[in-house]
Amino acid sequence: MIRAAASITLRVAACAAVSWGAWRVFGAAGLVFAAPLVGLALARPLLELAAAASRAMHHAHWRDVEGCHYAFRGRSVRVLEDAAGRRWIRLGDVRAIIGFTASDGALALAYPDSLSRIGRPVEPYIRAEALLEHLGKERGPKAIRLRAWVEREVAFPAAQHRMRSTSDVVE
Repeated sequence: MIRAAASITLRVAACAAVSWGAWRVFGAAGLVFAAPLVGLALARPLLELAAAASRAMHHAHWRDVEGCHYAFRGRSVRVLEDAAGRRWIRLGDVRAIIGFTASDGALALAYPDSLSRIGRPVEPYIRAEALLEHLGKERGPKAIRLRAWVEREVAFPAAQHRMRSTSDVVE
C-alpha cells in the first residue's frame, strides 16, 4: 500500500510538471491537452490502491476469527485449536444445529476430559473426538450429517496436522 501511495505521489508530481510546462508554452489551451495525461498516469495506481485497501479492510474484519470459523450448512460453528493440536467445538453452535438434549453436566460425566469452558465470555466447548462419539449415539438425520461434517472438516484435518507435526519432530 505504501508502494502504491509513493507511485501516485511520483506520478502526480510528474503530471504537475508536465501541466505547468504545457500551460507556460501553450497557455490555458495546454491544460486541455495535459488533462488526459493525468488520467492515464493515475488510473492504474489508484485502482491498485483501492484493491489494496479493500484487501486490508477484509483482513482486518476477519482477523479475530481467522482459523477458527467454520460453517455447517450456512450456520456458523466456532472451532478453537489448543497447543496440542486438538480442536474444540462450541456446544452452543452444535445445539443450535441439532438441538440435542444432553446437558453440560451429562456431557462432563460422559466425557470428563473433553468438556471445557473457554473464551470471553466463558462458553462450553467439547473436543471434536468426543463430539463424534456423542453424535454416533444420536439417530436423527441432522446429527448424522453433522457427524459426517465434523469428521470431514474438523477432526480429520486436525489428526492429519498432528501426525505431520509429530513426524517432523521424529525425523
